[in-house]
Amino acid sequence: MRDGAAQGGETIPKTARHCRELVDRWLADGSFDRRLPEVARLRGVPQPEVYHAEGDAFVHTMLALSAVDGGADPRVFWGVLLHDIGKAETTEFISGRWRAWGHAERGAAMVPAVMERLGIPELAADVAWLVRHHTFHFSWNLAPAARLTRNQHRFLDHPLLPLLLEVCRADADGSHGGSDKGDKIEQIVDLLNDERRA
Repeated sequence: MRDGAAQGGETIPKTARHCRELVDRWLADGSFDRRLPEVARLRGVPQPEVYHAEGDAFVHTMLALSAVDGGADPRVFWGVLLHDIGKAETTEFISGRWRAWGHAERGAAMVPAVMERLGIPELAADVAWLVRHHTFHFSWNLAPAARLTRNQHRFLDHPLLPLLLEVCRADADGSHGGSDKGDKIEQIVDLLNDERRA
């Protein structure tokens, strides 16, 4: 990965730790909203309290970002920072609850423009894939003694899977409430490991 020039000629760091320092500096100097308006628009975007007692989508995103290990791949950092940007455009109150159906796909479509603006377009495809698939585990509905299907195995063979699992774990860590998404991810990891050992 090459260093890229962000707005104002800054260099985008190569590690998650340095990416966090850069974003913290943008928050401190007041330039965050201008540099990352897609993330700033998450302020005030409601989420169902039963799963997101931590607050709005921006608070959730910042909590998830704080769960990213400093030694993580930068694509994990940007994937977590951008994972819910589609919620600003898709969140609606439906049947008595806030829902953001399609937010992962909408967010993924927005990623290339963000990465281009930050000066790291070479990460766009991978980060968009992480954003698009950060909710994959919700559709699997695995029973405790389940076996993975051929299609599930094919998905889990994707070279970005280890990074996606890191994004999903950070997302779960940033969710304060009754969400079981962390448990779902660990169940999938356990099933995959069991089947690989068999």
